Amino acid sequence: MNKAVTLYHLLVSPNSIKARTALAYKKIPHEKIAVDSANREPVIKLSGQPLTPVLKHGDTIVFDSYAILRYLDANFPDTPRLYSADRATIKSIEQWEMFSRTEAGPGVSMMFGQMSAPAPDPEKVKQANALINKAASRAEETLKPGGWLVGDAPTAADLTLATMLYPGAVPESAAQRSRAEAFFHQHLKIQSAPRTIEWIGRVMAWDR
Repeated sequence: MNKAVTLYHLLVSPNSIKARTALAYKKIPHEKIAVDSANREPVIKLSGQPLTPVLKHGDTIVFDSYAILRYLDANFPDTPRLYSADRATIKSIEQWEMFSRTEAGPGVSMMFGQMSAPAPDPEKVKQANALINKAASRAEETLKPGGWLVGDAPTAADLTLATMLYPGAVPESAAQRSRAEAFFHQHLKIQSAPRTIEWIGRVMAWDR
């Protein structure tokens, strides 16, 4: 009998979106449980720490989105791969994962902080836009039309960076779904990177 898969997640969190897109891309049947950001007790009780996403697979608990993607690849080997058996390819994927964390992540984190402020600080908003556009320009230089960051199919590189950049490319239709997406749509914009925006949309299509 197959073990049940459950994902505990925050709706508008790049790391949670990354885990959701991975599960959907791999077509792994699962249940999603939304976590209240003001009440992390269920996640703490489950995993011993307060951050999302958290994956429960039978009796196995995995937290941290990077660990979750590796766990899914290792434990669901008959699904599309997010990593590679080729050393050079996996090194390239891991470089993009690090780029997402160090180059794209800070601007997005800054804007999450501004969302909870009484009013956005114009200087902080300017800095965040500069950071996310610098990261998007790197993707724009790498992507071919309709292509992916590493090789000819989606990998963890795409799921990691595209979901981190998504707050800078929230479409008008998505801005109606949540306060966070409305905030990002208004204040954070990726400019002059059409291939990157199209690629983000292709990755986000798996967020369901």
